[in-house]
Amino acid sequence: MPPSAVAPRYLLGQDAPAADRLRVLDAVYGATSRSLLNRAGLRPGWQCADIGCGTGLVTLAMAERVGNSGRVVGVDRAEFFLNEARRSAAERGLSNIEFVSGDAVAPPLLTEQFDWVYGRCVLSHLRDPLRALQAMTRLTRPGGCVVIEDIDCGGVFAHPDAPALMRHLDLYQKVMRLHGCDPLMGRKLPRLCRQTGLCDVHFEIVTPTEPVEAVKRLYPMTLACLKPAIVEAALATADEVDALAAELQRLADDPHETMSSTPMVQVRARKP
Repeated sequence: MPPSAVAPRYLLGQDAPAADRLRVLDAVYGATSRSLLNRAGLRPGWQCADIGCGTGLVTLAMAERVGNSGRVVGVDRAEFFLNEARRSAAERGLSNIEFVSGDAVAPPLLTEQFDWVYGRCVLSHLRDPLRALQAMTRLTRPGGCVVIEDIDCGGVFAHPDAPALMRHLDLYQKVMRLHGCDPLMGRKLPRLCRQTGLCDVHFEIVTPTEPVEAVKRLYPMTLACLKPAIVEAALATADEVDALAAELQRLADDPHETMSSTPMVQVRARKP
């Protein structure tokens, strides 16, 4: 099936296993994301939007930082994720946060402007990331901040060599590209920000490694979530995917196997 005929969807799922995967992803990258909030100057009282917020794990951290005088709105297409996020916000007693259904390319907030607009691992899943970033920029008030994080599948390593990991990354990149997504989005973020008219563009690359135990667990979970799309695209059979996931889990359980996470590029910029 040609990419133009594929209905756009989030390939990693919108159900309980996908939500579990997002929790492990945050276990890998959450500390570096929260450090980015501090470095980029998120302040009490700010009005913020989190585009493609998923289950809201970073959204909650933003709400805690801006305090009761601030406000955070999380936007996502997946109602399952939004309900998870709402439950988490209620458990923490956060009253300065709301979650709304909407698309990153046309978020439902374009009549508002925010001090801070954020997105993690959203642009790499879109066919038109520039259009989405332009929408995020329109949401930002003059002088406000746009903060983006996204993966770059280049640069992953393992020691000893792990052919199963390389096969997984190959399948991930192929199925993403087939659906018009970009597994190398991270390296393109600074240029995209400048194309959008943002200024003071700064970027860093973070690659959490062992002994962060979640790093290795994230790979088989990601493959399991991608299995339907991989099989549908005839890139591998269901049995092949299951065998590969089992091998990745074996490597995750091996304390002598070191794996890096997928590099995450963090960009912060200002709207003139």
